[in-house]
Amino acid sequence: MILSKRSVVLILFSVLVLNTASIGLVIYLPRYLDIYLKIEKPVIQLVMTIFPLTLFVFPPLLGKISDKIQNRILFIIIGAFGVVLSFVLFLFTQNLFLIVTLSLLYGFFGAAFRIMFTLYAELVDNDTRYISYYNAVSTCGWFLGSQLGGIFIDVYGIQNIFLLLILFSTINLGFVFFIRENRTLILSHYENTTDEHNNDINGVNIISVSVYLGLFFRNFGIKPIMVVLSIIMSFHISSITQVGFLIGLNFLIQVALMLLIGHIISEKNEKSILIFGYLFSMIAIIGYIISNSFFSFLISQIFIAFSYSMFWSATVMYITQNSTPRNKGRYMGYANSFTFSGGFAGGLLFSYLLVLFNSNYNSVMFFMIVFPLISALSILFKFKPKSKQKPIIK
Repeated sequence: MILSKRSVVLILFSVLVLNTASIGLVIYLPRYLDIYLKIEKPVIQLVMTIFPLTLFVFPPLLGKISDKIQNRILFIIIGAFGVVLSFVLFLFTQNLFLIVTLSLLYGFFGAAFRIMFTLYAELVDNDTRYISYYNAVSTCGWFLGSQLGGIFIDVYGIQNIFLLLILFSTINLGFVFFIRENRTLILSHYENTTDEHNNDINGVNIISVSVYLGLFFRNFGIKPIMVVLSIIMSFHISSITQVGFLIGLNFLIQVALMLLIGHIISEKNEKSILIFGYLFSMIAIIGYIISNSFFSFLISQIFIAFSYSMFWSATVMYITQNSTPRNKGRYMGYANSFTFSGGFAGGLLFSYLLVLFNSNYNSVMFFMIVFPLISALSILFKFKPKSKQKPIIK
């Protein structure tokens, strides 16, 4: 049951537009630092590590506060306005210290805006089909951002990329402004359907620790590579448009896969989907190491698309269906926290190894292969479906 069709539609448009801007920053800031500001590659890797640091610290805190005060839209509005402000300030600075500071600021506002998913899940009553629409729209925004960013840079230059990001993040404000949150309706609806959800609204729900460990180790291994993937590809591919296409193709494939998984995932197969999702990340890293052409990178991108679509879809659907409006923000905050803490910790190791191996990306990536495997093993031995858990009630 959808509690507010208008707000659900507005949320989907908002996520589409802001993700178009956000992925542009993640993908093209490393090239901006490399080509325009001439920053050393190990330093670039360290700067990009700031993003997962902030998204590690803030999501659990903001999620817990939003649970306590039962207000999601406040954080969403703060995040939307803050992202625009961050992009404007990025446009007017070329100082490395200020860029690092703005990265921290952007991370805080990005964490606040991510509460959007929690509100969306509540409005669609945790329906896996509608959650798959959210995931698909998110990745569609990433696809558009990677493509439009590459074309924009080819035409106007890397130094003007923030103008494009400001445009899309400003459009997002128009959607956010009209989203409405009726907490009374959300809570009363959940209380009236407690038996159907099988989660007491005031209870302590059990989320398998293996889910969070899987997120941590997978991102420890793959996230540091993804944030500099455009640089790695540029060693073998000269056209920024082609690089943008390869990165965007990952997201385009994810759109279709997210929709598909939303229709086929169930308690019976979610464990298998998680395991194969993490194993495909390991295969993708191996692919990046041996790739030396457009087509070889294309194969790796297909594997990474399957990987993310599978493990992330299974994760968020598992968490939303094992939580309530009283704790959903906190549990989703933990998921984001473990995701980005893995990226942060992996980024530190990656930066150190780049210095150790004289910026040889292939040598460094070799050390990252094992971590997605650890994620798969944690799910294999520790994950238990909801039906095998015993709920604990306060």
